[in-house]
Amino acid sequence: FSGTDTMSATSLSVSTVLLGFFRKSAKTRAMPEKMSSSAKSVYKLLHRHVYLVEEPKPTFSFKIFADILKNRCFDCENDNSFTCESLECATCRLPCPCRECVKHKSRPQGMVVSRQYPREIRATHFLQTTPILWLSTVSGKDNMDPAKLNMLTDYIVNFLERSQNGVVLVDGLEYLVTSNDFQKVLKAVDRWTESAMTSNSRLIVAADPRAFDLKELAL
Repeated sequence: FSGTDTMSATSLSVSTVLLGFFRKSAKTRAMPEKMSSSAKSVYKLLHRHVYLVEEPKPTFSFKIFADILKNRCFDCENDNSFTCESLECATCRLPCPCRECVKHKSRPQGMVVSRQYPREIRATHFLQTTPILWLSTVSGKDNMDPAKLNMLTDYIVNFLERSQNGVVLVDGLEYLVTSNDFQKVLKAVDRWTESAMTSNSRLIVAADPRAFDLKELAL
């Protein structure tokens, strides 16, 4: 290649990568999960807040996450809400208390980033429409290489900024550290935190405290 040809080829390559990324990012706009009951959520997570859950396995983190997605909002004032049989609210014309809610623009929309296999997560917690990113070096449509921390951050930030009532669960923080280093992961967490605080969303970060020393855990 000449200098011009090399520049053109490089630009084309970069454009192709970016196009692929933004196509993938567009899929982070999740549909709300089907309500499992008309009961209110047991747990209340404040919008624009970040929660660190210290546990060896993210059992409690997923319990909170699924509770928020599949039940009515904790602060719901409309007790006429009912269990909906439809997964496509945009085409439904039945009266819906959730759609008439004045506090939130939509029912909670979730996204998961996890080391656990997505099918197991869906089967265990009955998640149907929530996008799940699998932290894995194996290539795949919904897989994310843990070493590509910047791309993961862009993916999470994209979802937080686009969702109207979002909740993101990140599981596998210690795995991200082994694939990068602690300072890089801490910087990424800071970026996620800033995005959660400036959007109408909540962020849950699950971490195994045994994988970090006291100073790292404090940070």
